[in-house]
Amino acid sequence: MKTGGPRLTMRWMVLMALFTLHSSLSTCIAQNVRFGFKGGLELTNMDFSSSALRDNNRTGFYIGPVLGITLPVVGLGIDVSLLYNQRSVKVDEESLTQKSMLVPANLRYGFGIGDELGVFLSGGPQLSFNIGDDIYYWKDALHNNHQYSLQNTMLSFNIGAGLHIGSHLEGGIYYNIPMGKTADFTWDQLGSELKDTSWNRAKSRTNAWHVAVAYYF
Repeated sequence: MKTGGPRLTMRWMVLMALFTLHSSLSTCIAQNVRFGFKGGLELTNMDFSSSALRDNNRTGFYIGPVLGITLPVVGLGIDVSLLYNQRSVKVDEESLTQKSMLVPANLRYGFGIGDELGVFLSGGPQLSFNIGDDIYYWKDALHNNHQYSLQNTMLSFNIGAGLHIGSHLEGGIYYNIPMGKTADFTWDQLGSELKDTSWNRAKSRTNAWHVAVAYYF
């Protein structure tokens, strides 16, 4: 009676090879993918298209999970985050609160400068989704109408640099540049005889500095 020994041996060899490949891939993925949390402070600068409005700086914060991926090319990696962002803006002396979700995806290049210290440069696109009020209304002492309308979705670009200490902690500074306007401001102004009303419109762009700290598990 034939037992099919060579075929059985070949099957075991194939199964062992597949198991070894699966284990190697799992180990590689586990080593090259990191999860963590990221948060920090934001300093925004609003630039208006109308000289009647003053540029101003305001602060905000952001926090959320981050995924870090090490690419097979030495020094290269990708980090993708999902961040809750809250910032205050000031328009025509009125303070407004903007809430949004940020999804930055940065390509980064890093190199070590010691056993536990390294430097990285990063840059990439960022999508912003407004999750708070998108239109604000208010009136001043003369009962003039004011309206500030935010873009619901924004594309911007991040550039930055930072340090990582060991394999868990890193910090960085980023500059965010919007690809287009971030909001429209419309207001009416009564004439000197309180009869005529003229409408004024201005576009705004909001650049931002981000100071970030991330911890990877």
